[in-house]
Amino acid sequence: MHRHLASLALLLLAVTGLRAAEDVGVVVKGIVKNARAGHQEALAPLKDLHAQKLAGEAVLSLVGDRRTGIGIKLRLAEIVADWPEGEGRAVLADWLAKHPACDDDALLFFSGIRLRDARTFFWNILTQIKGPLTSVKQPERIAIAALALGNFQDNPEVVVARVAELLAPANAHVMRACAAEALGGIRSPLALQALLPHLNDDAIGDAVHCSLFQLTGQDFANDPDKWKAWIVAQGTNIPWKMLPRSDYAEFLKLQKLLKPLDDDPAMNMASFYGLEIRGKGALFILDVSGSMTRDDRIGKLKAQMSNLLTALQNKSTKLRYGITTFGANVDSCFSARGMALNDEKNHKQAVQFVDRIVAGGGTPMCEAFNHALTRILPEGSIDSLYFLSDGQPTDGSPAQVLDLAQRIHTQFKVRISTISIGEETVPGSTEPSLLSQIAKTCEGTFTVPP
Repeated sequence: MHRHLASLALLLLAVTGLRAAEDVGVVVKGIVKNARAGHQEALAPLKDLHAQKLAGEAVLSLVGDRRTGIGIKLRLAEIVADWPEGEGRAVLADWLAKHPACDDDALLFFSGIRLRDARTFFWNILTQIKGPLTSVKQPERIAIAALALGNFQDNPEVVVARVAELLAPANAHVMRACAAEALGGIRSPLALQALLPHLNDDAIGDAVHCSLFQLTGQDFANDPDKWKAWIVAQGTNIPWKMLPRSDYAEFLKLQKLLKPLDDDPAMNMASFYGLEIRGKGALFILDVSGSMTRDDRIGKLKAQMSNLLTALQNKSTKLRYGITTFGANVDSCFSARGMALNDEKNHKQAVQFVDRIVAGGGTPMCEAFNHALTRILPEGSIDSLYFLSDGQPTDGSPAQVLDLAQRIHTQFKVRISTISIGEETVPGSTEPSLLSQIAKTCEGTFTVPP
């Protein structure tokens, strides 16, 4: 009798376990289906499925699917980063060990999930570089590896020193920006020392300032002498704070509210529709569609560009910029790589390009961003992008445009600021405008000129 009851109990447990597994399978299939359709909120149940092998496999299928948007993949990384050790993370670690040549999307995903088993994997990427850092063929992969190592506070000095080498001004922007961000997550005096010389760098200065704040909780603005004095005063007992980067954004908001307007004079810099032009590599992507003839928007755009080009003549010849227009087709001022040095020869070419601009055609935003993503950004070393438009995309959905912009920002560490010239909104929509969403997502500034 007892044996019979025991057998029955085991059978019931097996059936219950089978049903539970089936339930998990149904849930996971639903998550994958909805995520592929672009519904980011559908990922929420994954938070509680960390012990399930199926969950790890589902994550891998979405990360490896080219149809899955970059926003979904970044959200997946955030969720998995909070998973405790278990079957789900074990599946991911095993997959990475077997796929050392994975694509950039997978590499980016794994860089954000704090997988301790992958630490050596990313370190090997940094140590296998042949030749000078300035000639690296795929700088974004080196940059991603540095970001991944920045997730570990206890990195030895040899790792910190290697990441710090990426900060050198001659290196590709994406490597420099990712190195500056990574050092903000490493508890090391060497990290502080490496960051300070780049505090006032036009391209990565903001990232450096953020990392210094993360490490110390202090703010001495862009004054390296005050930073050095504080570090010396702490000696060997630096009170590490190791704050999240989001804390720095909140700190800046508070400072802006507290700072009197008189203490915030306008910088003597070139501007475009009132936006301060910052950085060492700036790309302008301009809407010249047919609707830009309305209220002489195209005339005002050409005047703004002409004024900007004049102002750039007083800037360093080491500054690089590019101008791309989209309307009847996508066209670039500088045909080779889309970017050129700020010298007299290129100035004349840019002036002629702007003079020839004529409004016409649709609003192919996806094509414009794809052109930048595939033909200009890989070798352009761009840190700032300024996107101007007056309408909705005619070659894709707003969600597709936002995803492309987010990919540019994430993969190449480019700030994207947007200028709305009478931007049309989707009828009946209560969401923020597309251009404002792009700027917010990509750490840029959104402006609506008067």
